[in-house]
Amino acid sequence: MQIGCGVYVTEVRNRRYAYFWHYEDAPGGRRRQRIEYMGPADADATASRLRRAAEDYLAKAAQALEQERRRLLTEIAAIR
Repeated sequence: MQIGCGVYVTEVRNRRYAYFWHYEDAPGGRRRQRIEYMGPADADATASRLRRAAEDYLAKAAQALEQERRRLLTEIAAIR
């Protein structure tokens, strides 16, 4: 399980653009990094999209982590 996300800004011809990256499942049980363009870095709508993308990803990651916690604790309990 690989959890991670972030934001970065790149400048092209004196204009700044914002991106949101995160890990997602890929074929063969692997993970890959996905990068999504969010818009011009100075736009209010871009900040809103970035917040929504981060909240959505972190909610899914929290759910996956809880499932893994339950699985692991069940496995530990079975050792006895």
